[in-house]
Amino acid sequence: MNKKLIIIKSLAIALMCTSLSCGKLDLLKNEQPEAIDAGANLRGMTIADFIKMDHSTDLTNLNLYGEVIKKAGLEDFLNQPEDYTVLLLTNQAVTNMVGSLGYTNLNDVPAIVLRNIVSDQIFKGRLRSFDLAIGETKKFETINGSFIYYTRSNTSSDEYVLTANNSTDLTSPSARIRSQNLEFKNGVAHVTDQFTFYKLKDAVPDAPSGSVGAQTDVINVAKDVYIQNGTANRNKNFNNATAIEMKNSNGKDVSVDRMGLFQFPLTTPSFGNKIGLAKINFYVFFTGLPSSLTAYAGADTDFDETTVTWTTAPTYDRVSLANISLAAGQTGWITMDVTSLVNQLYGSNKTFLNILMNHNNDNFVRIYPREFSAGSFKAYLSISSPPATILTFGNATPLNVIAKDGFAKLTTTQLKMNGADDKNISYIVNKLPTNGYFVKYGIPLPVNGSFSQADLTAGAIKYLYSGTGNADEIILEAKDNNGGFYNTPIKITVNIQ
Repeated sequence: MNKKLIIIKSLAIALMCTSLSCGKLDLLKNEQPEAIDAGANLRGMTIADFIKMDHSTDLTNLNLYGEVIKKAGLEDFLNQPEDYTVLLLTNQAVTNMVGSLGYTNLNDVPAIVLRNIVSDQIFKGRLRSFDLAIGETKKFETINGSFIYYTRSNTSSDEYVLTANNSTDLTSPSARIRSQNLEFKNGVAHVTDQFTFYKLKDAVPDAPSGSVGAQTDVINVAKDVYIQNGTANRNKNFNNATAIEMKNSNGKDVSVDRMGLFQFPLTTPSFGNKIGLAKINFYVFFTGLPSSLTAYAGADTDFDETTVTWTTAPTYDRVSLANISLAAGQTGWITMDVTSLVNQLYGSNKTFLNILMNHNNDNFVRIYPREFSAGSFKAYLSISSPPATILTFGNATPLNVIAKDGFAKLTTTQLKMNGADDKNISYIVNKLPTNGYFVKYGIPLPVNGSFSQADLTAGAIKYLYSGTGNADEIILEAKDNNGGFYNTPIKITVNIQ
């Protein structure tokens, strides 16, 4: 038998083992012992060997991931004999990853940024779906010092449903495994169509206390609607005057998935261009099960609320903008802090803010639209001028980066303000480094991007070294939860060693 044809056949058998109907034995069918000589199947090759194959014409859709691994400089790592478990991204997932990193094309993404984010999807040891009990979730430390979660669940037809990063600890999107338990001689791989990464829930700052600025402007929502997925619904418009519905099946049945879509005009603030606080406010009138409600920044694309659909809606950043927990049955006004994004949009002279919103379980959350009850419950954006700050200076010391490591975490050892709890202290990026990249959970921060002191404590903030230069600097502004800015910028010097 032709050896090349045997290899293709064995790969096809392996990749046919999806979450649709695989039992424990089916999951291991990535070889044909009676027909293949040793080494001519997945178990006879390394993960790197498989990734480097030409996948441009097969059904795996992994050719872009091969480019990612090559550019990230991880081919040799995935060719070594130690066992690793790797999450392989299809072309669709790679495209989503590139967009989430803030780029348009894969070629534009810096190698160190790719290496950092992909390394967070690789950990030492082998994990197969049948190593987990039904309902069990395990957390694994990745080769980059971050974490990834794997969960096994079941349906009426499949007892081996495997999902990455489906955890209540996280606000990053989970990823259902399309093809699982691909056994290689140096590890195991799982394939997904969805990009996922490790991002803990943001620490929600306390409500402002005392002075919150001399003036607050209120900007009412201009457009609001919900969009629905599924073959029968993704091209339908669901604009109505009674409810904006949100529901999330977490990949089990996309036909029921619904997201809220809102647009707020960005009128010139009456108090000048320095914004202390910006918050979106909306009225929840139905919450089924306890939920974590998450807001995402929509693309700077206008839409018509009377015709927009799931297919035509603005795309959105998979990195969550804000989140809040809702109790079962909770109703009333809900507020989310969007100060960082609003500052970025005003700084770029944008004229509107698009928000997309969903939650984390298969049950309804409903918000009143602007038309209901003559607008009594319409959503609005509130922006306030900054008051005097409650912060005092703590420390700002150099960050030392080992060149061969390629990155270092920024923690409260190097940067710390006093006067408020960590969750109530945020930092706004005034100047980005020139010889590297400044990231939060692997996603590059832009000018006017922000992070909290709680993020520093959680190890979420990194400097990634691009490979040139021996020094760098980052300039930040510190702000408290009332919107007050510390009076002078803070410079963090970066020493490359």
